[in-house]
Amino acid sequence: MKIAVCQINSVIGDIEGNFKKIKNFYEKALQFRVDLCVFPELSLLGYNPQDLLEKKEFRRKCFDYNEKLAQISREVPLLFGSIMEENDEIGIHLYNCAFVARDGKIEYAYKKVLLPYYDVFDEVRYFKSGKENSLYEFNYKKIGISICEDIWNDKDYFKMRRYHADPIEEQIKNGAELLINISASPYYYGKRPERMELLRLISKKSGAPLVYCSLVGANVDLIFDGGSMCIDKFGEIVKACKFYDEDFIIFDTDETSNQEIIIERTFEEEIYEAICFGVKQYAKQTGFSKAVLGLSGGIDSAVVCCIAANVFGKENVMPVLLPSMYSSKGSVDDAIKLCENLGLKFNIIQITDSYYEIIKSLKPIFKNLPEDTTEENIQSRIRGLILMAISNKFNAMLLSCGNKSELAVGYATLYGDMCGALEPIGDVYKTDVYRLANYINRKEEIIPKEILVKAPSAELKPGQKDQDTLPDYEILDKILKLYIEKNLDYKDIVEIIGDSELAKKILSMIDAYEFKRKQAPPVLKVSPKAFGTGRRFSMISQWRKNSFT
Repeated sequence: MKIAVCQINSVIGDIEGNFKKIKNFYEKALQFRVDLCVFPELSLLGYNPQDLLEKKEFRRKCFDYNEKLAQISREVPLLFGSIMEENDEIGIHLYNCAFVARDGKIEYAYKKVLLPYYDVFDEVRYFKSGKENSLYEFNYKKIGISICEDIWNDKDYFKMRRYHADPIEEQIKNGAELLINISASPYYYGKRPERMELLRLISKKSGAPLVYCSLVGANVDLIFDGGSMCIDKFGEIVKACKFYDEDFIIFDTDETSNQEIIIERTFEEEIYEAICFGVKQYAKQTGFSKAVLGLSGGIDSAVVCCIAANVFGKENVMPVLLPSMYSSKGSVDDAIKLCENLGLKFNIIQITDSYYEIIKSLKPIFKNLPEDTTEENIQSRIRGLILMAISNKFNAMLLSCGNKSELAVGYATLYGDMCGALEPIGDVYKTDVYRLANYINRKEEIIPKEILVKAPSAELKPGQKDQDTLPDYEILDKILKLYIEKNLDYKDIVEIIGDSELAKKILSMIDAYEFKRKQAPPVLKVSPKAFGTGRRFSMISQWRKNSFT
């Protein structure tokens, strides 16, 4: 059987646009005389539409276009992802479905069985779980069709399973000769090898070829990297689609593997490409063709500036240097050198006079109170105000330059350096930001070496260094990973790092600054646990009050 795997970029809510894309890919597939044409999960409406699903007009439009896709289908079946609605005595039930259209009608519908409810997922909020698991029979073949999460519960792969049911196991028992999984699986570094091993295991033990068709694109914080793949009955990858781009491949189920396919490259290559792709998709969907950012002469803004230049082109990036009385000449010179290396035009706006004017206006209220972080934050907020003004005036997307380590411990200023439409490196720890910088410099020095070797500093007061209030970033990031990604408890962390007071301090900071993260720009998810929709805590909590025991 010849199968066309159509890896498309479906935009949330753009039902007409997604329909046209599916139609065009389907017509292309027909030219190759394929037997079946496959599209990703929710390919008609985009993933994840969230509360759009609660709007009756949205649902009706989806149903109308389900029929339109059926009408364009011919003898070659068209497998696509959309929704189905059922009424019962209690109310309306929606299903996440894989439809097979053929000869002008919907011939088969598979309802997603396993609905993820962890990390960034909340499908149980919108969908009802399917119960039937029949096979689709075509060309004398029994085909087991499933949707994304349905493959992620294999008893031989997972020591602890999330669900009681295993739709794939049931399909194999019922004699499936071909397995097809349509998916919309958000990216994080390390997921591809996991997915590949799972798919290889399933195909090998079933003795059936497996087609995995994935969405590509980005939805604000979620990146869908594509990488659809076709695996033979021996568990070997035969063909794979590109990453970060729409693609079209044809797989003959009798084919076997005859080439090595690279699934994942180095951390630096993967993260840099994923972030650039996420920024590009966000800008495209929000209508921005230019970017603006504050350039401090530090490592974070340097890396974000390089990402911006890569995505928007040097003529469309507006770096702004905003030195104060505490900014060192070296930082200004380093920022200028970076712009020259990238071929960027830049602006310098001194904020010293603005700062003293604001301090003067506040004097009647502040009187003789001692200076503290209030005055430091004023500097950051002046910068935020100026950058937002430039963003508005030139319709340029403001990029925030905070990293994951800073977001974790609240080392950022609300309405100041946290201003922005998107935080590209907000899921990248400080130590990993240096790895990205070295990757950017792999062929030539783009980020000046002075930026790479200087001690990190916000430069909001004389002689200030990050390590005045924070531990060394190597130690800090180790604690953050243990707590945020591995979800270890205080006692476990103390046992690993051997410092109870430091663990107490850092964990308290993480929990205390949840209110800042709730007001931060969206963060592009590139790790298993990012700040944002996948990590949900109350803005205010008394949990740490008496929890260090």
